Amino acid sequence: MSFPTRRALVTSLLVSSFALGGAVVAAPTAGAATTAVPAASCTVTPSPDGTSVTISGEGFTPPRKLNDGESTQDLNVDASGHFLLKRFQKNADYTVLAVNEDQPFVFVNCKVVKSDTGTGTTTPTPPGNDRSERDKGRTDGRQAGLAAAARNCDNSPVAKKDPSHGNTYWQAWQQAADRAFDNACNKG
Repeated sequence: MSFPTRRALVTSLLVSSFALGGAVVAAPTAGAATTAVPAASCTVTPSPDGTSVTISGEGFTPPRKLNDGESTQDLNVDASGHFLLKRFQKNADYTVLAVNEDQPFVFVNCKVVKSDTGTGTTTPTPPGNDRSERDKGRTDGRQAGLAAAARNCDNSPVAKKDPSHGNTYWQAWQQAADRAFDNACNKG
């Protein structure tokens, strides 16, 4: 292909793409001015006894996944964009994630609301159920594991649980303590 022919072909392609691109941009979609996209929301409600949480959401397009900071599971979002599930853990940090890139609301952090005990009072979320508590548990557990290994490699660290921390802290503490102990004592 000669240079003038190639130049004419490229020029005609550029002109037609600009023309078509302008036409596409100028043509509004039907109902775009009257239809607003509803906001998606997610809430986490701890049970009155603090042993479980109920997670609910609305305004989501399926498919979706729920992330708790450690694992991800599929959500059953109905045709109206709602979901409801109960988890038997005290964690309150949940995020709803989009599965497809073209979905609105790629991620939505769930908000914790207080549970209704039926007595007119509310039960606060148990302490230690957020990422900072998990991180603190890991740090403290690692130090305890290393200290236990320095004393004796025959006795692994055991937590002396106090109520100032929740299950999230203590689970992270134990995992980190065991890992640090095993690494220091060459048991892993």
